[in-house]
Amino acid sequence: MNNRIEASLTGLRANSRQLADYSTQCALTPGPALPLIYPHLLAMPLHMAMLTHKTFPLALMGLVHVSNRITSHQPIPTDATMELHCRIDGIQQTERGQSFEIQTRVCREGRTVWQEHSTFLAPSGQRTRGAASAPDVPARPEEPLARWAVAANAGRRYSRVTGDWNPIHVSAWTARLFGYPRAIAHGMWSLGRCAALLQHAHTSTGPTVLEARFKRPLTLPGQVALYATSATGPATHFRLAVEPTGEPHIEGRIETGPGVE
Repeated sequence: MNNRIEASLTGLRANSRQLADYSTQCALTPGPALPLIYPHLLAMPLHMAMLTHKTFPLALMGLVHVSNRITSHQPIPTDATMELHCRIDGIQQTERGQSFEIQTRVCREGRTVWQEHSTFLAPSGQRTRGAASAPDVPARPEEPLARWAVAANAGRRYSRVTGDWNPIHVSAWTARLFGYPRAIAHGMWSLGRCAALLQHAHTSTGPTVLEARFKRPLTLPGQVALYATSATGPATHFRLAVEPTGEPHIEGRIETGPGVE
């Protein structure tokens, strides 16, 4: 596919009920600004419109969310009026299948205040479980930053908030239709929980970059542990591991400060 697909929405404001429910699901403390990942939820209807457009050649079911990069240039007030602009520039053939990126911008008064690059894969052949790139996360420290249990109905609860009713998240029966033994957690929900804890641990303010690679699915119910290691500079590398095996569910980094843009 060489043609670009675009979608835009103006005059958008956050839904206070959805925002409160999202904060509850991700264990966030409500504040005057939108959570770092929340604009992704606002953009999901536009993403779906592009992925189901007649000119988009790939089937929606079976797509794998491989990685995500979010840049928040400045906080977005919870009552802000926003513009959303999304696009898909094309599809590339890779050794693992067909890959594409959804680019999303949130604007206020003509200025971009938040950006996201989401990479997806339509696997060829054997089902892909996650990103295959070698991790650049430092060795796991002995003690995690946090541990928590993930309930069997976590996927359904998050789906009610976001409208993402992908069958792999809803029940074991529907997940088995796509090769999973049980329902799996939404990667963006897991990332939202990580971001809440990591941002709370940060003392810096300013623009923020959050990068994540989704490595292995988290089957429900499950247990996870978040490990974080600060390298030189303002970046914190993290790994969300599935317990008790220690397999990585998400690996990434978060960086806050005036030089991250």
